[in-house]
This record gives sequence, C-alpha cells and structure tokens, in this order.
Amino acid sequence: MKIRFLKDLAVVVIGGCLLTACTTLRHSERVELEGSAVGYTSVGEGDVTIVLESGLGDGMTSWDGIMDELAQISRVFAYSRPGYFPSRASNRSRNPDQVVDELRLLLKQTGHTPPYLLVGHSLGGLYVLNFVERYPGEVAGVVLVDGRHPMMTQACLKRALNGCSMPSLVQSLLPRHAVDEYKAVQTSRLPVTMGDKPLAVISRAPGHGINSAGWDKLWSEMQVDLAELSSRSIHLVARRGGHYVHKDEPDRVIEGINWVLSKVRSDTRIGNDMKGRKGNRGHARLTPVRSIR
Repeated sequence: MKIRFLKDLAVVVIGGCLLTACTTLRHSERVELEGSAVGYTSVGEGDVTIVLESGLGDGMTSWDGIMDELAQISRVFAYSRPGYFPSRASNRSRNPDQVVDELRLLLKQTGHTPPYLLVGHSLGGLYVLNFVERYPGEVAGVVLVDGRHPMMTQACLKRALNGCSMPSLVQSLLPRHAVDEYKAVQTSRLPVTMGDKPLAVISRAPGHGINSAGWDKLWSEMQVDLAELSSRSIHLVARRGGHYVHKDEPDRVIEGINWVLSKVRSDTRIGNDMKGRKGNRGHARLTPVRSIR
C-alpha cells in the first residue's frame, strides 16, 4: 500500500511540474481562439509543417529539447491545449473531436496550411489518430511517440492487470481540464486504417518504468498494433528512453520524424513527376503528327 502511495505521489509531483511549465519555450505567442487565449510557437521553414501534440499534463514546453533541431529540417509548430501554460482554460468540452477541431482552427488562424506531419506523444497520439481519421487529406504523415493505444484501458482490464486507470488520488489533485481530457479519451476507438500514409511508431525501452511486467508486455503489444495501422510504417524502440522518449532519447524521435518526412517528400516528387508527364502527353496530342516525326 505504501509503495502504491509513493507511485501516486510521484505521478502528482511530475504532473504538477509539467502543468506549471518547468521549462520555457522560446518564440511563443498567444492568440484568441474560441473563448481561450492559446499559446503556440512556430520556427523554421519548409514545405511540410511538423505539428507537435503533447501528452496529458503537458504543454508545448514538453518539446523544447528538440524544437531547434526539427526547425533545421522543416517548419515546426507546437502549442499548449487550453488550460496548459501559457494557454487559458476553456469552458468547451475536452473530447478528442473538440481538441482536434481547435488545433485545426489554430493552425489555419496562424497561417499554417496543410500538409501536416503530425507528431503525438502519449495521450496526444489519440488526438493525432482522430485528426488523420477525420481529415486525412490534410495529413501527410504521422509519428507516435510512445502513443497510447485507444484500446489500452479495455485490454488492460480484460487481462485483470493493475494500473489500468489513473488513480483517484491523482485525479483529485489534477486540474479539471486534465481530468476531463483523460476521461474523454476512454471511449476513443482505433481508426480502421491509415492506408499507405507514412507512419513511425516510437516506443519506450522495454521494462522502463514503474509498471508491472504484465502491463509493460501489453503496452509493447499495443505499440506493435499501432504500427500496423499503415502499410508503410516503421517501429523504432528506444534503447534506454522511458515514456518521454523525446526527452530521454531525442535522436530516436528525430530519426522517426526524418523517416516519415523523407517518404512524404518522395511522394511529393513522384506526384509532381506524374503531373508533368500527364501535361507532356496532353501537349503531344495537340501537336500535328507530322511535326512529331
């Protein structure tokens, strides 16, 4: 019982640190969005916008350690959902549809147009999956950083494992918006497929954390399942990093993003080549036969 309490206390301390923004992200701005002032940052230039979606309890400062390096390969956008520093809390629902619609509106309002390469950490991965399912034409590729599987809680309960749900003590101490987010995703479902959209799944190192061996085994199995959402995917497992792979092992995350970005840009070049060939063929049909000879 004492061990369990210490685990809960550790989560609370870590969560409190994240919610009050232990680090400061540079170049941040705020914009009014549906009754809230939402903080965001955008750096770099490129043909694809890399959109960073944080996990439960995290704002955009979670990505501070890799923003500069990502900005060297393309344009990068990070933000804090309403309620997370420096964004003001909102009275609107915190269900995935609402969160994704707010993000989509924020991107357009701040001049960030598709295509997007969506990167989601932990719970943020559920929002990324919601985005790609509802607006597939705007998403060029996806990266899940130890993303939570939509069916993780149900699968955990089915196996009668410990740690399937957030402890009530933690819920009682977290801000309302964080608890609302957590409760709202419990009914999320897995998209049927992402087709051949480039997907990188990046998972924590095996056995890294305070969970039971059975829970860790299930989490790893669910990570493999996520990688099967696309016919064109890569599954990278951290060598030493925990749940925050982008903090513990940033090179692994950048490797995954680079892999997806290379596929996206290759697709774009092929698409442009195909358009060029079609245009040339069309021009040839309008040219007299004798001039071709």
